[in-house]
Amino acid sequence: MLKSSNILIVDDEKSILFSLKAALSKEGYNVKTATEPGEAIRLIEPGSFQVIISDYNMPGMNGVEFLKKAKTLDPEVVFILMTAYGSEKLAIEAIKEGAYDYFSKPFDIDEMRVKVAKACERFDLAWQKKSLEERFLVEPSDDKIIGVSPQSQAVKERIEQVAKSDITVLIHGESGTGKELVAEALQRQSLRASGPFVKLNCAALPENLIESELFGYERGAFTGATARKRGKFEVANGGTIFLDEIGDMALNTQAKVLRAIQEREVERLGGNETIKVDVRIITATHKDLKALISEGRFREDLFYRINVVSIELAPLRERPDDISLLADHFLGIAAKKLDRKLSGISPKAMTALKNFKWPGNVRQLQNIIEGASVFSRTDTIELENLPDEVKLGFAPETQTSNLDWIASQIEKGKSLDEVVAEIEREMIMRILTATSGNQSQAATRLGIKRGTLQYKMKTYGIG
Repeated sequence: MLKSSNILIVDDEKSILFSLKAALSKEGYNVKTATEPGEAIRLIEPGSFQVIISDYNMPGMNGVEFLKKAKTLDPEVVFILMTAYGSEKLAIEAIKEGAYDYFSKPFDIDEMRVKVAKACERFDLAWQKKSLEERFLVEPSDDKIIGVSPQSQAVKERIEQVAKSDITVLIHGESGTGKELVAEALQRQSLRASGPFVKLNCAALPENLIESELFGYERGAFTGATARKRGKFEVANGGTIFLDEIGDMALNTQAKVLRAIQEREVERLGGNETIKVDVRIITATHKDLKALISEGRFREDLFYRINVVSIELAPLRERPDDISLLADHFLGIAAKKLDRKLSGISPKAMTALKNFKWPGNVRQLQNIIEGASVFSRTDTIELENLPDEVKLGFAPETQTSNLDWIASQIEKGKSLDEVVAEIEREMIMRILTATSGNQSQAATRLGIKRGTLQYKMKTYGIG
């Protein structure tokens, strides 16, 4: 049973509410009360309570009717009914409708505590079973970290070393290197594997939304907050929270995240209730956090909190031994998506893949293999199915001719700088054409910053 289990008690007798809340609060439960079903219904949302204790005789709606309504709002909640002495038939009716247990008034405090503890345990077991079933449906049982290079092997060893502990981990690597996969592997191999794994990309949300996502909010906290919402930290209770691209988080939010990590508690926006949370923290970034600290854009105290253990992911261009394995893996995924047979990648195409610099890393390789699978007319990916930027200048049959062309241009009196500029201009033109003029995508494919691309476009007169 989680000490932070949330319990809702519904009864129109305030003395009952007071005595039940006092007894259960001493046991470490978070207890809410309501004096009538309508008030209680406004409090219920998926995951808000583990257990509901309700009286049967209440104004406007009896206990069984309330049970049915509560189950439509949150099918997972465990329901306990309170009845008057001698009303066992009503209790049996409630159990048939989905109630877990019942006790009669006047109740024995110790008996009530035991039944509530068992109800919380029932909720935990049911939740763990559901979580495991969902994982087996969406995740393969084998390791998702694919690679035979020394860098990949080092990452796998690092994961095995730290996964079983609750230690905070910072994953660093360029975009597309697989930081989320490493976080998933840490969760999958941890003692919290049956708990929730909650992800949030800090770069994907504006500052005014990220706090409400992390910490949740109460009804009326701001315009549009029509109902209470639990934050990611609450949802991750008992499991792991993964904060991707934490280097993009605003300083104000960093301060609140630091407090959540240190104190293991959060407060919803617009609320004053302190909520205890038991979560493991995994973060990731492609940015140099030490440089951001020196620029005053990242808190040094937060950095030391999240950087207890670091895992560095090498870019794909530095581990060419992994490319063939990854390409074959993505080919298998593409074959399933397209529902067609794809037997392999031709030697020429594989050579081009291995020689490409992969500015977008593993994610770019997956996208290119999927795209090539669509255009392939046979069951093999050929060189001609790859984008121009991949095959240009790297296929064996073109290397000699390209060198001959460069030599011929120099013999005609052009300088090496002029030839390089001509090649660079042609490459930029081709990539811009391939990306339909999208400068951000083109810069990513070329492995340069968008501002650098714009400067070169101006220099070469590219509109």
